[in-house]
Order: sequence, then C-alpha cells, then structure tokens
Amino acid sequence: MVGKARRRSAQGRASTRLKSSFETAAERLPDDLLVDILSRVPVKSLCRFKCVSKHWLGLIDHPEHRRKLPQTLVGFFCNNDESVIQFTSVTESSYPLIDTSFAFLPNCGQLELLDCCDGLLLCGCYTQGNEFRYVVFNPATEMWVMLPDSGYNGEVGTTRLGFDRAVSSHFHVFVLLEGNHDSDRYITGAYLYSSTTGRWIYKEKGWDRYIGLHTGGSGAVFLNGYLHLYCYDHDVLCPCVAMVHKEGETWMFFDSPSFVQDAILQQSQGHLHFAGFKSDYGEDDDYDDLSVTRIVVYALKDYDKDEWILKHSIEALHIGEIDDLILIHPYRNTIFFSMGPVMCYNMNRQQAKVVCNDGECEPPYLPYVPLYAKLESLHM
Repeated sequence: MVGKARRRSAQGRASTRLKSSFETAAERLPDDLLVDILSRVPVKSLCRFKCVSKHWLGLIDHPEHRRKLPQTLVGFFCNNDESVIQFTSVTESSYPLIDTSFAFLPNCGQLELLDCCDGLLLCGCYTQGNEFRYVVFNPATEMWVMLPDSGYNGEVGTTRLGFDRAVSSHFHVFVLLEGNHDSDRYITGAYLYSSTTGRWIYKEKGWDRYIGLHTGGSGAVFLNGYLHLYCYDHDVLCPCVAMVHKEGETWMFFDSPSFVQDAILQQSQGHLHFAGFKSDYGEDDDYDDLSVTRIVVYALKDYDKDEWILKHSIEALHIGEIDDLILIHPYRNTIFFSMGPVMCYNMNRQQAKVVCNDGECEPPYLPYVPLYAKLESLHM
C-alpha cells in the first residue's frame, strides 16, 4: 500500500510539473502567435481552451480576434408575436448584441425571415417600390447582396439557403414549389440560385413519388452540397428526408424515424440529426392510455446505409412541460427548447438549465454561428 501511495504521489507531482511547464511555455508565446495557433484548432477545443487561464479567455473573447478564430453557436434568429425578426442569445460570452433592424440594407422595408445557414441570413425583402426580392447578408460584416428576380410569381412551399464556409465562399438559394395531388400538397420543382453564376435556373422534381413538406415538423439542412428537407411521402404514407442537389441534377429521399411528433431536422457535428417527441405505450397497446412521452434524438452516421442511430432518449416530464424543441447545438450534444424561458438540455450530463428569459419567440428557429470572413459573393 505504501508503494502504491508513493507511485500515485510521484505521478501526481509529474503531472503537476508537466502542466506547469506547459503553462510557462504558453505564457512566453506572443499574443499574435498564440491567436494564430488557436485559429487552427476545432471549435470544441477552442471552447475548452478558454479554461486554461484568464489571459487565454480574454484573447479568445476579444472582439479583434473573432475574425481569425473559429466560432460557435451564439444564439438563434426567430420571430416575435408581431412577425418581427428578433435574436435570442444563448451564450454567456461577450458577443455583441445584434440590431435586427438590419438598417445597413438599402432600399429594404419589411423583412421576412426565411433561413440562416453557417453565418449568412436569407430574408424576403419588400423594396420601396413594393417589389418582393430575396436578400442574402452577413450580420457580422454587414455585407449583402439582393438577388435578381426569378420571374416566378406562383405559390412557394419553402425557401432555403445553402452555404458551407469550409467548402466555398459562394451560396445557393432553393425555392421549392408546391402543387396539389388529390387533397395533398407536394413539391413539383425548384428555382435554384447560385452566387457563382448570379442567375436562377428551374428544375422539375426528380422523384417518382408525391413528396411534400411535412406539416408535423420542421427543419432544413444544407450538407455535402445537398439541401435536406423533412418531408412526407404520400405514396407510402411515411415520413422521409428529401434531398435536392445545389445544381438540381440529383433528387433523392430516404426514410426518417417513424412515430416522432413535432420533429426537427438539424445538422450537428457534421451529421444529420433528428429530434422530437415519441410516445411509448403499455404492453397492451392501449392507445387511450399513453404511458410516457419521450424526447428522442437520432443521428445518421452512414449515408450509404440510411440507418438512423438512437443517440439519446429521456422522458419529457423529467425536464418539464416543453412547448417546442428549438434546435440542436451544431457542435455539442445539447438541445434547446422553450417552456416559457429558453432552456438547454445537455445529453451527456442529462441536465437542463435556463439560458434566456427574453419572452416569446416563434418559428422559424434558425441557429446562428457568426462568420467574420469577407465573401466575394457579398458587398457592402
């Protein structure tokens, strides 16, 4: 026992010396060099490095360094009860407040919040001549571009933005059109805009089925060059995830988890995630006597297999009376939801806490990760 105690004591001293030597070496680095090193690490690691020292925390949170360092989720855009855009912060850092009037946008009256993707915002804009146009802009740099008129004036199912800062400085806009089949709504085609070409193209749907937007859930994800939508296959009466390539040449679909209510489709840690409420019934399958409602979170790890893996499940009442699931954190195992205040639930620790008491917030709930790079597809 004495030998083991001595070994543990020696190991502890060695660990302390190693930590001390690391801190001493790091303290000798010039701030500019340290910021350059930190700019090359993943977001998750950068968040951990805030705990190294007060000096590191100050460097990482300094406004002048944000342009160089990778960013994480700071909040989400949504509408208030008067359909006016508002921003809800979910971070304790010193990120500046966002003026959601977006006064830097010229010739733009009322804005309609449509989508947010990897730091860029897509809105419908009514010009001073009362003409409707789409505008894409970056709230962090106040750079923007108003898109040309697509020439389409019919009914639109949804309009979404596709952008991946790690792949390209260009963005894509998807305008999904809808039609009627019997009493069901289904996607008939899409107008697609690319900032690379600066023009719109039209593509008819590439599915051989009647697939429409799901009315019992929400969410759209731009990943690997495809827009992913939570949809419903009216031919087989099952929910699915529909995919449209950014150039409209490829249209695909695959099954989504079944029997999940009020679901959201999101991207987290590089994979599609699907979350919602699922009711478990008793052994007698008495549908008039629900036993428990659970929050379930699925992840799609392998596209080739189209196999959803149950990542987390918890009884909803263990958290409280939840109004809406809002979003899944893009870099962490965390879910945000509303129950009066905005709450977050850590799946690893199985703990929930209040992150915001800003009052009512209505869909869409659009996660926002700031982007400080200047893009050639936008201008001042």
